[in-house]
Amino acid sequence: MRVIPLLVIIFLLQISNVNAQTDHPITIHPNGRVSSLLMTSSEYNSWKTNDGFGNRNTRETLVKDIYRKFQDDFDFIFLILNEDSRPQNLPFGRLIKVSNDIEGLGMNIYNNGDDYGSSGKLKALMQLTQRNFLRNGPALHELMHNWGNFGIETHAVNAAGTNLTSTPFRPHWGFTGGSSKGQLGGFKQSTLVDKGNGAYSVASFGQNANGGNSQPYNELELYLMGMIPVTEVSNFDVFSNITSVEVNGDVFDFEASTRTTYTPASLENLLGARVPASNTSQKDFKLLVVALTDRALTNDEWNLLDDHAERFGRKASDGFSSYNFWEATNGVGSMEIANLNSSIITLGVEDNELLDDKIAIFPNPVNDAFWIDIKDNGSLQIQSAALYNSIGTEVKTLELGNTNKLNVDVSEFSSGLYFVKFKSIDGISLVKKIVIN
Repeated sequence: MRVIPLLVIIFLLQISNVNAQTDHPITIHPNGRVSSLLMTSSEYNSWKTNDGFGNRNTRETLVKDIYRKFQDDFDFIFLILNEDSRPQNLPFGRLIKVSNDIEGLGMNIYNNGDDYGSSGKLKALMQLTQRNFLRNGPALHELMHNWGNFGIETHAVNAAGTNLTSTPFRPHWGFTGGSSKGQLGGFKQSTLVDKGNGAYSVASFGQNANGGNSQPYNELELYLMGMIPVTEVSNFDVFSNITSVEVNGDVFDFEASTRTTYTPASLENLLGARVPASNTSQKDFKLLVVALTDRALTNDEWNLLDDHAERFGRKASDGFSSYNFWEATNGVGSMEIANLNSSIITLGVEDNELLDDKIAIFPNPVNDAFWIDIKDNGSLQIQSAALYNSIGTEVKTLELGNTNKLNVDVSEFSSGLYFVKFKSIDGISLVKKIVIN
């Protein structure tokens, strides 16, 4: 039998009514929309100088620490550097995929959430390298990289004139048309003029971006996101093997030997049908905003981040000329940035007599397995249950289903204090302590 020293038990009981402990102090703004993570000066400087976000081990370690503070409630996590101006060695923004459960995007199904501390909900991480980039961009651009471009062979050129190289340009659109300019680049299809013999002109555009948050998503992007059906995507052209480009004011004159026209049918034939389709796809997402800093944020810095988060997540016009997520998706999608305090992992037993009387855990202390007995799950409607260790990290998701009694194997876990957290469909929650011998 594994024995827990008495002093360890006393210590664990003393911390059982506080929030989970993290390596970095994490503070939530009073409005509950944004948070900050405090690094040491040397750690923060190294993060900027050595691109900590681009280093997988460094990035995973930091995000795991964030998950010691917050529950696995978020589809996206945005890390925003507390900088007045972008560090010149870093890009404006970058998105790193964590998981994908969508077919028809041109990529495989996978889930690397465990590497970051997520049990499966987290889709992607983003870093924005200046304090005001959530509102000003490239937030919408980087978000689009969660869905595209992974399947369409696009091309871009490295310079104007005839002495240029045409190269594959995924994951951006390059010389690709659309219902409007895209967040990932591309031109407005309706401005294309075919001059014959492989010569074309089109209104000026960016090959990899078109102005940060000043541009809404076009039809192709909305389809890949699951906001509209493929039948609502207008025909568009993709040019490759581009041999010359001349910039004449607001017009690009170019020559290309390959022009591919995509229709809804040929697009679906290339990528496969999108599953889930737009009628059942997720359109409402939840975002965690974390400002990285090496000092306490000033009131002005806090308020700017909070204001930009509220506007970016607003399900209405944000009052700026730039687009928020709801506006950029034509009012179809939403990005919730709110109520962070409800996502904090707490280790104490919450005072809820309703659940306390109707849920029993035995034996306790436990050796290798324990039982959960829910006296009436039909009326309680328990939505989720999970086992947490003493520092607030989820170590096991408990699949209750429709059963009222569940046997939980804990033989793989070391001795110590653990917590079983239940949450009902009405948002009522209860945390029960157990001790593994």
